[in-house]
Amino acid sequence: MADSKRCVRDGCKTSALTMSDSCWEHIQDKDAYAEKIKNIFTDDADLKGANFEKAVLRNIRATRVNLSGANLSQADLSGAHLFDTDFQHAHLLGVNLSSSDLTHCDFRGADMTRADLSGARLWNANLMNAALAEADISCADFWNANLHNVKIWRANFENAKALTRRNFASDPHLIWTSKISEEGILSAEEAYRGLKSHFLTTGMYDDSGWASFKEKTMERLLLKRKKDLRYIPSLMMGMLCGYGEKPARIIATAFSTILFYSVLYYLLNAVTSSGSGSYLMSASDYLYYSTVTFTTVGYGDFVPKANAFFRLLAASEAFIGAFLMGLFVFTLARKYSAR
Repeated sequence: MADSKRCVRDGCKTSALTMSDSCWEHIQDKDAYAEKIKNIFTDDADLKGANFEKAVLRNIRATRVNLSGANLSQADLSGAHLFDTDFQHAHLLGVNLSSSDLTHCDFRGADMTRADLSGARLWNANLMNAALAEADISCADFWNANLHNVKIWRANFENAKALTRRNFASDPHLIWTSKISEEGILSAEEAYRGLKSHFLTTGMYDDSGWASFKEKTMERLLLKRKKDLRYIPSLMMGMLCGYGEKPARIIATAFSTILFYSVLYYLLNAVTSSGSGSYLMSASDYLYYSTVTFTTVGYGDFVPKANAFFRLLAASEAFIGAFLMGLFVFTLARKYSAR
């Protein structure tokens, strides 16, 4: 039901609405038009590509309507009940869907910039790849909704319900895929910051940690783009501890460091027994020495050979060990204490 004809009013360049020769501004009897449209909004209606720009169609009730590619920009559909409706790639700029029941609706690829979704029910709705920049989603209920790769810059999250990191995963069982659209690094950084604040306010600290990590990742990419030297320490912190959100990375780094140095000591034959110079070092001895050096315990039963390089090598491992242990304590405190 795509419409491409212009409004009949002289000088008006706006497209005429579906089932009308005029745009909304120039329709004489708006109430009659709205009633006519409500009559075609029946269950399973095919309104693909229809044009209802700026139309006031409050409290419409229908299920499984096909509105893919339709233009509902600045239309007022507040209080609507549109279960299972297909809004794929629809133009919904500034649309008013406040207090609407949009359960199971498909908004994939829809442009919902500045849309009003306040108080809407979006249970099981699919908003993957949709644009929600500057949208009002306050008090909206996102239970089991899919928001993967959504553009959500400057959206209003205040009192949004059931909004968690899992909503941003491509699949609820693949939480590691959680992300918003990162097409614009600066806007993505700000959006992650907004999500972090929302999760902190609602006491979801793990989800806040995810948003914080992604925010810092975007910040690092900005530094890289600007060729800022702060990119290097930012990259290191991301790799070592996930900016204080991933303590497991420090544990993995510690074990890798201990193993790396033990192999290095073995290949260089850099360690000897302090009790007997004729003692034959085994692989387990090198691993043991690397461990006590990393942890700065230094029992003294094994020592580096009298060589400046070997001593410097052992000292470097001790320094790295002290640094990583301190970083680990900091990360644990940040991760598991109340923020």
